Amino acid sequence: MPFTATCDGERILPHEAESTDLIVCPICDDTMSVVAEHRRRGSFVARHFRHQTNDECSGESNPHLRMKAIAFSKLVTNYPNADISIEEPVGSRRADVLVKFPEPRNPLGKGIAVEVQHRNNSKDLFATDQDYYNEGFSVLWLSEQHYSEYDVAVDHVQPVWPKALPQLRGYDGVSWPVVNKSSNPEIQVLLPSDYLDHYKPSIREAFERGQRQRSNRSWTTHRQVWLSTPRQPTKRSLQFAEAPVSGFYLKLSKGKKGETPDFVHVLLSEGDVDSLQNVPEMVDSALEKEQTEGEWQDLDVCWLKAYDDPVTAWLKVVSTPDNGYLLELGKKDANGQSEQVKTAFTPSEMFQYNVRNFFDDLEPYLSRD
Repeated sequence: MPFTATCDGERILPHEAESTDLIVCPICDDTMSVVAEHRRRGSFVARHFRHQTNDECSGESNPHLRMKAIAFSKLVTNYPNADISIEEPVGSRRADVLVKFPEPRNPLGKGIAVEVQHRNNSKDLFATDQDYYNEGFSVLWLSEQHYSEYDVAVDHVQPVWPKALPQLRGYDGVSWPVVNKSSNPEIQVLLPSDYLDHYKPSIREAFERGQRQRSNRSWTTHRQVWLSTPRQPTKRSLQFAEAPVSGFYLKLSKGKKGETPDFVHVLLSEGDVDSLQNVPEMVDSALEKEQTEGEWQDLDVCWLKAYDDPVTAWLKVVSTPDNGYLLELGKKDANGQSEQVKTAFTPSEMFQYNVRNFFDDLEPYLSRD
């Protein structure tokens, strides 16, 4: 199903074509027509081109353009009253697709800036988020895992409110107040229940972190996959561990013997079981993809916790410029604070076997009453 064509010698996408235009295929020069977005057997089919006579030609293959065209078509359907464009500047950024509302709406603000990720290797996701937030736009990240044939999932928008509120430090230029005598006022503030529900996991994690720091008990590692060999000075591993007080965590760490390791851990719950079981398939898929020498590549990612959770978490396989492999575990809380650790690993059948067994063994722990 083609998503690019030429009109008057210029390459166009389906949303740029009118039914009266003379459109031709850039590969076979066959005349093409434009097919509006529609539903087929209950599934969404994005606006696309169709050959008039040459059914054997599949058209030009450009995955990034194809992904943008499908996203544009789906967003036109979902936001019929919005102004939707491709490659639109927003402040210092340029959104792959931009949804602009006639009036700002809560909680999406002025609209939605869409970033389509196809083997992106350099973009700072969190800096990009903040730049769009500063301009009053929500953010939607799309990668290959969100696409299904001619449809794309767009229900995981990161809303701009309240993330666009300025982060004040100190008095930000306001004169320091003069206090002649000590004062200890007490003010009771009743937090809204929806606020507490939204931030409950973050608050609990902070509380449990404090409890662990005061506890004499140590972490218990239940499952572990070694990413380093016994003779390597830097020890690297993926662990499933139980905290001293309570709670199970996925932990990625690296460090030399006798030194404090660099690590990040993600709190897990029974609701994360389905996401965790997708990790082995993600790793297998990443290792099958072609690497580009001299470039960083995000080969594949598994979202352990989705955008609508207070804490977003992911496990990613990255290709290095020298065609090595890194495993990355990261998380980002509702306030935009993020942590991530990358560490090298050597792919092998045994490694993939160990990863599959590791994640298959987690459900009994997380399903405890």
